[in-house]
Amino acid sequence: MEKSENAVRSRLLEAGKEEFRDRGFLKASLRAICKKAEVTTGALYFFFESKAALFEEIVEETVEDLKRIMGDFTDQEKQLHPEEYDRILMEFIWENRDIAKILIDGAEGTRYVNFREDACTKMEQILNERFQKECGQEVDHELVHILVQMKFQGYCELLRGNCSRENSWKFPEFCRYVLASAFWQLRQN
Repeated sequence: MEKSENAVRSRLLEAGKEEFRDRGFLKASLRAICKKAEVTTGALYFFFESKAALFEEIVEETVEDLKRIMGDFTDQEKQLHPEEYDRILMEFIWENRDIAKILIDGAEGTRYVNFREDACTKMEQILNERFQKECGQEVDHELVHILVQMKFQGYCELLRGNCSRENSWKFPEFCRYVLASAFWQLRQN
């Protein structure tokens, strides 16, 4: 019986992930999820008390992993090169692209509705600290905000499109070029 329950739960999680990815939380249908999982709505409620509980179960581990990764970026002990930050983040996004799509485009109506803004705020903090360290002067926070929004929007477009893994790796390289130009501009001022 335990294997059967685990199989049903796994099917519900997979079907929920697909539904939330394709339709977002608000438009997702529990009936559609149950149909994809080949179970009744009663079975869904056996495992999850609500649509929100199913959603949270699907995204929670990825959100926690991302928080850990972003914390690593600010850890003074680890001090990775910017290229390594980009590689780690791009790999994480690629490996978790369905969940990332859900969090960016489909979290309205959940406690993760501010995921994008929170992620951008954290990225701005990291970039502000990096500019401060590299340039040795106060940075233009508006410029940092714009650069982060551009970079984040680029990641979003990679997720939404059918970009190959190979082509998606060109994006961080482009971002490094833009950031290098920004560093140069900051040093000139």
